[in-house]
Amino acid sequence: MISSKLKQKSLKNNNDLKLKHELDSVYIDSSGGKHLKYDEALCAEAQIQACIQRKLEEREKVMEIVELVMQILKSENWGVYYKNQPIQPLEMQDGNSLYKVNQVDESDIEEAIETALTKDKPWESSQINSSQNNNSTSG
Repeated sequence: MISSKLKQKSLKNNNDLKLKHELDSVYIDSSGGKHLKYDEALCAEAQIQACIQRKLEEREKVMEIVELVMQILKSENWGVYYKNQPIQPLEMQDGNSLYKVNQVDESDIEEAIETALTKDKPWESSQINSSQNNNSTSG
């Protein structure tokens, strides 16, 4: 029994020399990127927050433009109608037709303007992808 304890002790001492054990902090930013250095993590997080802020500001500008266009349409009593069928026939009970302007809903107009203003721009998406790739390789 004593010899087995001595063997374990000598194995432990020999293996301790071969094994290296090191604990280190890993910093994780809000996008899930892992960084070994605190400064790199802070820089990456600052870039992420700046990008989020820029996108929010762009979204606010787009919504202001949409609201402005809708306000002008309403104040001038203008309407938007479907070009392929500007007048829509409605059947009456006596067989005669009543015609109605085939107007586009306000929500559809707002959505179309917003879509046109926020179309993906290839240069912006390539910049975002390259900055994300740089962040992921630093960790």
